Amino acid sequence: MMNRRNLLKGVTLGAGATALSPFLSHLRAAEIGKLPKRFVFVVKGSGLQAEYLNPEGLQHGGDTLVDASLDGKILPESLKPLEAFRNKLTIIQGLSGKMCSSGHNSWYGALGAFKSSQVTPPTGATIDGHLSNLFPSVFNHIGLKMGNGSQGTAYPAISAAGPGRQLAFQCDPAMAYQNLYGSIAAGGDIKNKYTRTGNVLDAMGADIKKLQRELPGAEREKLGHYLSGFEALKNRRTKLISMQAILRKNAPAVTDKYQSNVTTDHLEAHFDMAAAAMISGISNVVTVHCDSLDSSYQGLGITPKVHSVGHGSSSGDLSAQDCRNMIRTYHVKLIADLAEKLESTPEGDGTMLDNTMIVYVSDNSDKHHASATEWPMFVLGNSGGALNSKGRYLAYPRYGSANHRHTIGNWLTTMTHLAGVPQDHFGQPDMALGKLEMQSGPLSELLV
Repeated sequence: MMNRRNLLKGVTLGAGATALSPFLSHLRAAEIGKLPKRFVFVVKGSGLQAEYLNPEGLQHGGDTLVDASLDGKILPESLKPLEAFRNKLTIIQGLSGKMCSSGHNSWYGALGAFKSSQVTPPTGATIDGHLSNLFPSVFNHIGLKMGNGSQGTAYPAISAAGPGRQLAFQCDPAMAYQNLYGSIAAGGDIKNKYTRTGNVLDAMGADIKKLQRELPGAEREKLGHYLSGFEALKNRRTKLISMQAILRKNAPAVTDKYQSNVTTDHLEAHFDMAAAAMISGISNVVTVHCDSLDSSYQGLGITPKVHSVGHGSSSGDLSAQDCRNMIRTYHVKLIADLAEKLESTPEGDGTMLDNTMIVYVSDNSDKHHASATEWPMFVLGNSGGALNSKGRYLAYPRYGSANHRHTIGNWLTTMTHLAGVPQDHFGQPDMALGKLEMQSGPLSELLV
C-alpha cells in the first residue's frame, strides 16, 4: 500500500531529488514529527530602553531574580500589538554584555557576545550565523536591512558565519525579492534581471571549466575553489526554479513598497519577505536589521534621523522620547504581523509559530550611548516547546549586585540548547564577573 511516508521516500529517488530536497526534507520531517526549528532575529539600533518593556507592576534592576507570569498583567504600551501572543511572549531583563564594545554600537556583540568594531573582522560566528550553519536551506541565512534609501547590499557588521566571515544584508527590497523570488516573478525588471544573472553564471562557469583544463595541477586546484562557488550559486537557482509552485503560493506580492523611496516601506517589505522565506522553506534563519544611526523614519512622521533622536532631537510636536516610543511600537507591530502569518500556517499538530523563535534586541544594549550593563530583549515563540515560557517576565539581578552573573553570552548559550545543539558557552566571558566556568551554561530558568 502506497502511504504518504512511502510516497515521500519514492520521490527522493527521482531525478529532481536534489532540486526538491528542501521541500521534501520539510515534508519528511513533518511526517516523522521532527519539524524544523526556525529563528528570526530583529535587531534595532540606538538601544532598547528597558523600562518600556516592563508590564505594569513589574520592575527590573533589583538584587534578586524576578520571575513572574504575564497572566493578568497589563503589557506596556509598545508591546500592546503582541497582546494576542502574550502566552508565547518572554520578556528578559538584567543581562549584561560588558565583554562587547559599547558606545554607539556593539557591532557583532549583540548576537555574538564578543568585542569588535565596524572595520574589525569578526572573531567568531554570531548566533544567527551559527544556527544558519546548523540548519541549512536554500539560503542558509537571509539578512534584510532598512538602509538610507540608496543602499543595495550592506555589511552592517552585526552577523557573521564564522571568523572573518561577515554576512551580507539586502537593503533594497526589489533587489532582495529578485534574489529570493526572481525565479517566479511574473515578468518585468525583476524577472529579466534574474534571467540575465543566470546567463552570466552559466557563461562564467563554462569559462572557468575551460581554463581549468588548461592549467597545471596546483593552479587547477585553486581555480576549482572558484568554480565550486559558481556551482553553488547555480545549484541554488536550480532549487528555486524547482520550487516555483511553492514560491508562487507563498511569495509576497510585489507592491509599491518595493519601489518606494520611503525607507519604512522598505522595512515592511522586508518583514513580508521574512515571513515568506520561512513559510516557503527557503531559509530557517532570518535577521532583520531594522535601522542604524543614519536611518530615517520619515514614513512615521519623524524628521530627524535615528542618531539625532538618540541625542534628544524632537520632531515637530513629538519629543525625542515620543519618537523612540513610536519607532519601538512600529517594530513590534511588524513583529506581530510576522507572528500572525506564521500562526496562521498549520504545521504538524500546531502552527509554524510553534517551531519558530523571534528575538527582538538592540545592537546597542539599552541606550543610545550604552555601557552594556543592561541588555533587554523579548522572545516570541517557544522553539517547539523547548523554551519554558507560557507568557513570562524574567529580570535577572542587576549588574554590580552580588547576585549578578548572567550575560548575553548565557542567553546565546541558551539558544544553542533550545536549538538542540547545546554548547557550554557562546561568545566571550566578562572576566570582571569571574572565570569562564562561573559564566558557562544556559539560563536554566528558560529550559524545559
